[in-house]
Amino acid sequence: MKILDFKNATDLDKQSQTIQAALLCYFHEKNTNEQYFDMKGIQELFSDTGFSQINCSRVKKNLIDKKLMRTPKGMKTSLEFIPMRFQEFENQYSDLWENNEIIVSESELLDENKFCGKRNYLDRLIKQINHSYANNCFDAAAVLMRRLFEVVLVLSYQALDIDDEIKDASGNGYLMLESIVNNAKNNKTLKLSRIKKEFDTFRMIGNFSAHSITYTAGKKDIDDIKINYRVMLEELYTKAGLI
Repeated sequence: MKILDFKNATDLDKQSQTIQAALLCYFHEKNTNEQYFDMKGIQELFSDTGFSQINCSRVKKNLIDKKLMRTPKGMKTSLEFIPMRFQEFENQYSDLWENNEIIVSESELLDENKFCGKRNYLDRLIKQINHSYANNCFDAAAVLMRRLFEVVLVLSYQALDIDDEIKDASGNGYLMLESIVNNAKNNKTLKLSRIKKEFDTFRMIGNFSAHSITYTAGKKDIDDIKINYRVMLEELYTKAGLI
């Protein structure tokens, strides 16, 4: 769990300074198992979260007066949670540490502000791409980039009501990506820009990562195509009516 995710999940900006302090201590304890806090450490938690300086004496007094925290026996300068209060936070927020559906990403490769929020399945692909890239899993990123490319290309055909042109003989499934790309490059209804010249590159880098026995993608392989990939994504998002 990253602090930004916790901050958003708890609406931390809207809380009183006393509740902010308690929630930041809860976050820290969940991540580190440290049960005792001094005001210097609490001030650092505020700073790390981007909040302004606090009045340590007042915050400490409020934490105690509101029966959120207490002074541990024999530790006059420290604070610990009153067990009932910690359990209340557990009841509210412990699922944040147990939710395996969360993908931690911060637009490391693809701009999530621009491309997310259109379709849930596209958001998950984009976040997985960013997460893979950020964690040096470049083969995973390449394969997922190929998949995202294929998905938005098909969505563009669907939006223009010409997807029958890329369906197989049965009319139920779509052709392989190579055939879709060949059609797209000359499709007069789709009317793609010169970025279509890069389509085979987007397709092949994913193919190599998925199928080549000896090839492994590196950061440079992804970086070399990321500008053209972004241009492609924006154009196909527009064709598909997503932006």
